[in-house]
Amino acid sequence: MTDSTTRPKNAARVFRMDQMPLTEVRPGFARTGLRSDGAVTTINWFDPGYKTIGPHSHPFDQLSYVLCGAMRFFVGDETFDVVSPAVLYIPGGVPHCAEPIGDERALNVDVFAPVREDYLPLCEHQGFIA
Repeated sequence: MTDSTTRPKNAARVFRMDQMPLTEVRPGFARTGLRSDGAVTTINWFDPGYKTIGPHSHPFDQLSYVLCGAMRFFVGDETFDVVSPAVLYIPGGVPHCAEPIGDERALNVDVFAPVREDYLPLCEHQGFIA
């Protein structure tokens, strides 16, 4: 078995989502991130009862995977209840937001393409060399 900590920075490596450094965005919502040459991934943890601050939009296509728990997504004029394991596609430019539903902590992984430069600080722990 290969130890991820001794591999070259751009080599294949395993990252445990439960051991990556978290950045608290707001109380009840924390995230970390990973990147590649063509995409950025955020790993988002939402505590039960967290409420969204409202919609935002960006030019990036977004795939939102719900891996644990359930999330309510508000996308444009539509509402989607996404229960794990499931994924929601959000086209770039469409206003959207999300919040957990139910009593379980939700784990949501978002993949953005192309790379979101504003999220690169979340990925510094990875040691990726562009």
